[in-house]
Amino acid sequence: MNENELLQKIRELESLLESCRQREKEMEKMLQEYNELIKKQFEVFDNFVRDIGTKRIIDPLTRVYSKDHIMKLISYYHEKAFEEDLNYGILVVRITNLEELMPLERESNLVLLGKILRDSVRVPLDSIGRFSEDTFIILLTDVSKQNSERVKERVKDMINVQMGDDISIKLSLKSYPEDGEDMDKLIEEALNEVK
Repeated sequence: MNENELLQKIRELESLLESCRQREKEMEKMLQEYNELIKKQFEVFDNFVRDIGTKRIIDPLTRVYSKDHIMKLISYYHEKAFEEDLNYGILVVRITNLEELMPLERESNLVLLGKILRDSVRVPLDSIGRFSEDTFIILLTDVSKQNSERVKERVKDMINVQMGDDISIKLSLKSYPEDGEDMDKLIEEALNEVK
């Protein structure tokens, strides 16, 4: 091997070494990002476990999930549905005349509505949460749009039978992915339909 060939080989090796160093830096950066992601997932899980059995998870009046918890469940299931190509539904139920009722009537009707909703969905597959004073949100998991519509009708019928004509209810159903793939927009549209 002559001197030129040797110099050429040294340049190739130096170039290869520089490329390896660059890849090592990229791998370290990816590993750091991965570690940050795992750390965040553990924090979310720790917060979830810490909240079990507290008012942060269960609404004390209606005995359904709190707003924060149901939103976490919906967010978690949305990611799962995206990754595993699953369908789900978001059903929003609102008592539109709650403010017209006397305080004791409000409480008793909210308790009754919470019970009706628990009785009309597939526990533990579906989850119910109290979104606001007069609004409940239900996550219907692994269900087609057609079956979600059936659940909506069953909920509506049970409410009409058990709550009577004094209570005015609005329902809205959005299905993933048929009605959209953006979780926040699905929820926002469903909430707007019951206003």
